[in-house]
Amino acid sequence: MSLSVRTLGGPRPLPLVGNLPELTRGNRLHRVLTDWADTYGPTYRFRMGRTDVVGTADPAHLDVALRRRPDDFRRARRMAEVLEELAPHGVFTAEGKQWRRLRHVATQSLNAAYLRQYFATITRVTERLLGRWEAAAAAGARVDVLDSMLRFTLDVTAGLAMGVDLNALEDDGTGLPSRMATLFPAIADRLFAPFPYWRYAKLPRDRRLAETLDEFAAVVREHFALARDRVNLGRPPSNFLEALVRPLENEPELTDEEVVSNMLTMLVAGEDTTSSLIAWSLHFVAENPDVQERLRAEADEVLGSRRTPDDPPMVGRLKYAAAVVQEAQRMCPVAPYLIVEPTRDLTLTGQDRRELFLPAGQQIFLLNTYGALRDVERFPDPYAFRPQRWLDAEPTAETFPFAPFGGGPRFCPGRNLALLEAGVVVSVLAREMELVPDRSSGPVGEKAAFTVFPTNLFLRPRSRETRPARG
Repeated sequence: MSLSVRTLGGPRPLPLVGNLPELTRGNRLHRVLTDWADTYGPTYRFRMGRTDVVGTADPAHLDVALRRRPDDFRRARRMAEVLEELAPHGVFTAEGKQWRRLRHVATQSLNAAYLRQYFATITRVTERLLGRWEAAAAAGARVDVLDSMLRFTLDVTAGLAMGVDLNALEDDGTGLPSRMATLFPAIADRLFAPFPYWRYAKLPRDRRLAETLDEFAAVVREHFALARDRVNLGRPPSNFLEALVRPLENEPELTDEEVVSNMLTMLVAGEDTTSSLIAWSLHFVAENPDVQERLRAEADEVLGSRRTPDDPPMVGRLKYAAAVVQEAQRMCPVAPYLIVEPTRDLTLTGQDRRELFLPAGQQIFLLNTYGALRDVERFPDPYAFRPQRWLDAEPTAETFPFAPFGGGPRFCPGRNLALLEAGVVVSVLAREMELVPDRSSGPVGEKAAFTVFPTNLFLRPRSRETRPARG
């Protein structure tokens, strides 16, 4: 006999609001979900208002849910509705045939061959970032790490996506680059709002959000028209926007609305998640001088007299930098859960062989990085920051999930780009200067919005005394 959702254990809900107060208190939703798995078992029930929701870290459940998207599982409707209002017809919210069509374009434009072509953009923006940090070091100033990385990743992603130099690193805080950073928090606010108030009354923040989206759409449409002209002259696509000009074989051209939505998806996802990943990595580098020394030695050996890597293969030789990024991602996953629902009635078998019946539309939180701090077989001494574990890793049975980029057909298509950017920044900054924590405003924290990002993270860069001579 199968278990039903109502027979699952879980936290006691309050009348009307359910467990929403616990979920929203302190902006630590991901920690609450993990604590509940510790207390009630890997699969449990909680309530959002009057709605029963399932949370699961069961590897068997996650394996099925990730592998069988988009046919048997889809993004939860509540989330899809919120996202569709902001970016309709984008690959992030698309399902079924529409998703397969849009995904093909997105994956094709983010593959390894295109990353090699785009590397000049990454190098140019990295040089600009390095110059800003060197100026801070010379002035004895501290750097707001997350803000700096948001600007860096937005510049990189805009260059790769549209061939546009937004120069967010030098924006004075009033332009479009600064406002783009508000999009993911706005999504989170709407996702956990008791009811969709914005459909009936617009608050000032809702009007600002609409203005930002309108301004962004105007920029995309302008550059898409230019991209059409270049491609129609016979030039091969040199960025994501130009790749959208030519329709896939046996497929209609993308509409302007689809183009705008996919560009928004790419820019916001590339900015928010990657910037947090890099920021967390720099935090752990600054907190561990021995790690910084090893990064510096590796960069000196690989880069020689260069300030930045020449190409992706050179980045591939920065293996310790890659391990640092992986370990930071394990310690502080940026996307620690996914919210999905079955498209039809399903029965799943858990790791304990018990069956769980899920009706179509049942909302499920997949705790896809639960194993990061709980799987002590793969990660002994899990609360210690040890990049070396990724260099010494041996195959081992996975007892709990750790899939920070998701999995199955809908894994994150920007994974390669995110890891490439993070490896370059961590290596270059650690090599060129000493990174020192600045706790004058208090300890570093974290906040769960749509993703999880660090708060109050400041570093005080200092000029490095010696380095290899520039050739």
